[in-house]
Amino acid sequence: MRTVMAAAVAILMLVVGCSDTPAGNGGSTTPPETTETTTGEPTPEPTTTETTQTKQNKPAISLATAPVGGAPDETGIEQCASVAWLAGDLPDGTVVTFGEVRLEPGDIFELYQQACPGDRRRCPGLTIRANTEPESCYVGAKQVANGTEDPNVVIEAEVTCDTEDDCRKVQKEAKKRGTQVEFITGELPTETVEPTETPETPTDG
Repeated sequence: MRTVMAAAVAILMLVVGCSDTPAGNGGSTTPPETTETTTGEPTPEPTTTETTQTKQNKPAISLATAPVGGAPDETGIEQCASVAWLAGDLPDGTVVTFGEVRLEPGDIFELYQQACPGDRRRCPGLTIRANTEPESCYVGAKQVANGTEDPNVVIEAEVTCDTEDDCRKVQKEAKKRGTQVEFITGELPTETVEPTETPETPTDG
Protein backbone atom coordinates (compact mmCIF):
# COMPACT_ATOMS: atom_id res chain seq x y z
CA MET A 1 0.00 0.00 0.00
CA ARG A 2 2.76 2.44 0.89
CA THR A 3 4.56 1.55 -2.31
CA VAL A 4 1.52 2.44 -4.42
CA MET A 5 1.05 5.81 -2.67
CA ALA A 6 4.72 6.75 -3.16
CA ALA A 7 4.51 5.98 -6.84
CA ALA A 8 1.42 8.20 -7.18
CA VAL A 9 3.12 11.14 -5.47
CA ALA A 10 6.14 10.82 -7.76
CA ILE A 11 3.94 10.85 -10.87
CA LEU A 12 2.04 13.95 -9.63
CA MET A 13 5.24 15.90 -9.02
CA LEU A 14 6.51 15.01 -12.48
CA VAL A 15 3.34 16.36 -14.12
CA VAL A 16 3.50 19.66 -12.22
CA GLY A 17 7.13 20.16 -13.19
CA CYS A 18 6.43 19.68 -16.88
CA SER A 19 3.58 22.25 -16.89
CA ASP A 20 5.98 25.05 -15.69
CA THR A 21 8.31 24.58 -18.67
CA PRO A 22 7.45 26.60 -21.89
CA ALA A 23 6.30 24.30 -24.66
CA GLY A 24 8.50 24.81 -27.71
CA ASN A 25 8.39 28.12 -29.63
CA GLY A 26 4.79 28.80 -28.79
CA GLY A 27 5.50 30.09 -25.28
CA SER A 28 5.99 33.78 -24.52
CA THR A 29 9.36 35.03 -23.35
CA THR A 30 10.15 38.21 -21.40
CA PRO A 31 12.66 40.46 -23.23
CA PRO A 32 15.85 41.16 -21.32
CA GLU A 33 16.07 44.49 -19.60
CA THR A 34 18.48 47.03 -21.14
CA THR A 35 20.54 49.44 -19.11
CA GLU A 36 21.90 52.83 -20.31
CA THR A 37 25.42 53.69 -19.34
CA THR A 38 26.21 57.39 -18.83
CA THR A 39 29.72 58.81 -18.63
CA GLY A 40 28.78 62.18 -17.15
CA GLU A 41 30.17 64.07 -20.18
CA PRO A 42 27.95 66.58 -22.06
CA THR A 43 26.60 65.72 -25.48
CA PRO A 44 28.93 67.15 -28.15
CA GLU A 45 27.59 70.18 -30.03
CA PRO A 46 27.29 70.11 -33.84
CA THR A 47 30.55 71.10 -35.48
CA THR A 48 29.43 74.26 -37.32
CA THR A 49 31.70 77.25 -37.87
CA GLU A 50 30.41 80.43 -36.27
CA THR A 51 31.79 83.92 -36.60
CA THR A 52 32.68 85.12 -33.12
CA GLN A 53 33.54 88.67 -34.14
CA THR A 54 32.20 90.77 -36.99
CA LYS A 55 34.65 92.86 -38.98
CA GLN A 56 34.34 96.53 -38.11
CA ASN A 57 34.88 99.24 -40.70
CA LYS A 58 37.69 101.66 -39.87
CA PRO A 59 36.96 105.40 -39.68
CA ALA A 60 37.43 107.20 -43.02
CA ILE A 61 37.24 110.72 -44.42
CA SER A 62 37.50 112.36 -47.86
CA LEU A 63 39.80 115.29 -48.54
CA ALA A 64 38.73 117.67 -51.31
CA THR A 65 42.29 119.04 -51.37
CA ALA A 66 45.18 116.92 -50.18
CA PRO A 67 48.06 118.80 -48.54
CA VAL A 68 50.75 118.50 -51.20
CA GLY A 69 53.80 120.47 -52.29
CA GLY A 70 56.01 120.52 -55.35
CA ALA A 71 56.90 122.42 -58.51
CA PRO A 72 57.34 121.88 -62.24
CA ASP A 73 60.73 120.85 -63.55
CA GLU A 74 60.84 123.81 -65.91
CA THR A 75 58.60 126.46 -67.37
CA GLY A 76 57.18 126.36 -70.84
CA ILE A 77 54.04 125.42 -72.68
CA GLU A 78 54.31 121.82 -71.40
CA GLN A 79 55.27 121.31 -67.76
CA CYS A 80 55.68 118.32 -65.41
CA ALA A 81 55.29 118.97 -61.68
CA SER A 82 56.46 116.71 -58.86
CA VAL A 83 53.94 116.22 -56.06
CA ALA A 84 54.69 115.09 -52.49
CA TRP A 85 52.71 114.71 -49.25
CA LEU A 86 53.15 117.86 -47.21
CA ALA A 87 51.38 117.21 -43.90
CA GLY A 88 54.19 115.42 -42.09
CA ASP A 89 53.97 112.05 -40.35
CA LEU A 90 50.64 110.23 -40.35
CA PRO A 91 49.18 108.67 -37.18
CA ASP A 92 49.82 104.93 -36.82
CA GLY A 93 47.49 102.84 -38.97
CA THR A 94 46.53 105.75 -41.26
CA VAL A 95 46.48 105.26 -45.04
CA VAL A 96 46.01 108.05 -47.62
CA THR A 97 45.03 107.22 -51.21
CA PHE A 98 45.26 109.93 -53.88
CA GLY A 99 42.28 110.29 -56.21
CA GLU A 100 41.21 112.64 -58.98
CA VAL A 101 43.53 115.46 -60.10
CA ARG A 102 42.28 118.83 -61.35
CA LEU A 103 43.57 122.34 -61.97
CA GLU A 104 42.22 125.56 -60.44
CA PRO A 105 41.57 127.64 -62.43
CA GLY A 106 41.12 125.19 -65.28
CA ASP A 107 41.05 127.51 -68.30
CA ILE A 108 44.76 128.38 -68.59
CA PHE A 109 46.35 124.92 -68.43
CA GLU A 110 44.86 121.49 -69.13
CA LEU A 111 46.05 118.19 -67.78
CA TYR A 112 48.52 116.59 -70.17
CA GLN A 113 50.36 113.64 -68.61
CA GLN A 114 52.48 113.22 -71.75
CA ALA A 115 54.46 116.23 -70.54
CA CYS A 116 56.04 113.89 -67.95
CA PRO A 117 58.47 111.08 -68.85
CA GLY A 118 56.81 107.68 -69.04
CA ASP A 119 58.68 106.28 -66.03
CA ARG A 120 57.26 108.89 -63.64
CA ARG A 121 54.49 107.75 -61.31
CA ARG A 122 51.02 109.19 -61.88
CA CYS A 123 49.26 110.55 -58.79
CA PRO A 124 45.83 108.82 -58.88
CA GLY A 125 45.97 105.63 -56.83
CA LEU A 126 49.17 106.49 -54.97
CA THR A 127 49.01 105.36 -51.32
CA ILE A 128 50.82 106.98 -48.41
CA ARG A 129 51.10 105.00 -45.16
CA ALA A 130 52.15 105.82 -41.64
CA ASN A 131 55.78 105.10 -40.74
CA THR A 132 56.87 104.87 -44.39
CA GLU A 133 58.73 107.33 -46.60
CA PRO A 134 56.15 109.11 -48.80
CA GLU A 135 56.57 108.49 -52.52
CA SER A 136 56.41 111.34 -55.01
CA CYS A 137 54.12 111.38 -58.01
CA TYR A 138 53.91 113.63 -61.07
CA VAL A 139 51.27 115.70 -62.86
CA GLY A 140 51.69 116.93 -66.42
CA ALA A 141 49.92 119.95 -67.96
CA LYS A 142 49.95 122.08 -71.08
CA GLN A 143 49.20 125.78 -71.32
CA VAL A 144 46.32 126.48 -73.66
CA ALA A 145 45.56 130.14 -72.97
CA ASN A 146 47.15 133.31 -71.68
CA GLY A 147 46.36 134.41 -68.17
CA THR A 148 47.59 136.17 -65.07
CA GLU A 149 47.16 133.31 -62.54
CA ASP A 150 49.35 130.29 -61.86
CA PRO A 151 46.92 127.36 -61.64
CA ASN A 152 47.06 125.09 -58.58
CA VAL A 153 47.25 121.31 -58.73
CA VAL A 154 44.39 119.98 -56.60
CA ILE A 155 44.31 116.30 -55.66
CA GLU A 156 41.43 114.62 -53.86
CA ALA A 157 42.22 111.88 -51.32
CA GLU A 158 40.60 109.16 -49.23
CA VAL A 159 41.91 108.62 -45.70
CA THR A 160 41.36 105.60 -43.43
CA CYS A 161 42.43 105.69 -39.79
CA ASP A 162 42.53 103.52 -36.68
CA THR A 163 40.48 106.07 -34.74
CA GLU A 164 38.19 108.99 -35.55
CA ASP A 165 40.53 111.29 -33.64
CA ASP A 166 43.37 110.35 -36.02
CA CYS A 167 41.18 111.22 -39.02
CA ARG A 168 40.31 114.59 -37.50
CA LYS A 169 44.00 115.37 -37.05
CA VAL A 170 44.73 114.61 -40.72
CA GLN A 171 41.74 116.67 -41.84
CA LYS A 172 42.80 119.64 -39.72
CA GLU A 173 46.34 119.52 -41.12
CA ALA A 174 45.02 119.27 -44.68
CA LYS A 175 42.87 122.39 -44.30
CA LYS A 176 45.77 124.30 -42.80
CA ARG A 177 48.28 123.49 -45.57
CA GLY A 178 46.18 122.95 -48.71
CA THR A 179 47.99 122.56 -52.01
CA GLN A 180 51.27 124.28 -52.78
CA VAL A 181 51.84 122.95 -56.30
CA GLU A 182 51.49 125.42 -59.17
CA PHE A 183 52.14 125.51 -62.88
CA ILE A 184 53.89 128.65 -64.12
CA THR A 185 51.83 130.69 -66.56
CA GLY A 186 53.77 132.23 -69.41
CA GLU A 187 52.96 134.23 -72.52
CA LEU A 188 51.86 132.08 -75.39
CA PRO A 189 53.44 133.04 -78.71
CA THR A 190 51.07 134.76 -81.07
CA GLU A 191 50.95 133.82 -84.70
CA THR A 192 52.30 136.53 -87.00
CA VAL A 193 49.78 137.32 -89.68
CA GLU A 194 51.27 138.66 -92.88
CA PRO A 195 49.29 141.67 -94.08
CA THR A 196 47.59 141.18 -97.36
CA GLU A 197 48.50 143.63 -100.08
CA THR A 198 45.65 145.59 -101.55
CA PRO A 199 46.11 146.11 -105.27
CA GLU A 200 46.29 149.71 -106.29
CA THR A 201 43.40 151.06 -108.21
CA PRO A 202 44.59 152.72 -111.35
CA THR A 203 43.55 156.32 -111.72
CA ASP A 204 42.77 158.08 -114.92
CA GLY A 205 45.40 160.68 -115.62
